[in-house]
Amino acid sequence: MIRTILLDIDGTLMDTNYLHVEAWEQAFEEVGERPPRYRIHHQVGKGSDRLIPEFVEDGEAGERVSELHGEFYAKLQDRGHPLPGAKELIASLADRGYEVWFATSAKPEELEHHMEELEAEGKVAGVVSSEEVEGTKPAPDIFELALERAGSSSEETVAVGDSVWDVESAKEAGVRTVAVMTGGAFSRAELEEAGAFAVYEDCAELLEAGFPEELEPTA
Repeated sequence: MIRTILLDIDGTLMDTNYLHVEAWEQAFEEVGERPPRYRIHHQVGKGSDRLIPEFVEDGEAGERVSELHGEFYAKLQDRGHPLPGAKELIASLADRGYEVWFATSAKPEELEHHMEELEAEGKVAGVVSSEEVEGTKPAPDIFELALERAGSSSEETVAVGDSVWDVESAKEAGVRTVAVMTGGAFSRAELEEAGAFAVYEDCAELLEAGFPEELEPTA
């Protein structure tokens, strides 16, 4: 029986992926690189330690990019708002007795804004971020730590994400993943090929479909 839900934030609950793309583009440009935004977009969802080396090989320059991204994103984050159905999904899951956890690559300084926008205070059991693990998405560490903290088995848990990195990370931890397309970088076919159990347009459609009860095996 499913009892724990692990939710990604950026691109899944919050309309922030494109803000991150812009912040990354500005940061890379500051160190003399100019990767196309579509390429950056396809890397969003990974931990920054995995995203940055895709475009910058020099370690010192990479550290500077990370710092700059944080500075640029801080100026944009107030323009990030909940995606359709996100607040309602969290509230509904909590009301129905599911234990809800955030499993995210978002940095701690971003989480306060997300929690407020999503009206998640008191509805979420906890947060596991990339800052707390050695291996960031698509490594399974975030989901493994979330399972440990929730005291939940992988069979009792379902993850929701928007990128192939979410799907691959959860799958390696043995957790089924349902995907939404609101991140904008991946098609339904790409998410399914990565291993998504099901794909929905957004959290609103996911909630309307009866998530997560529709994933339970029938007798």
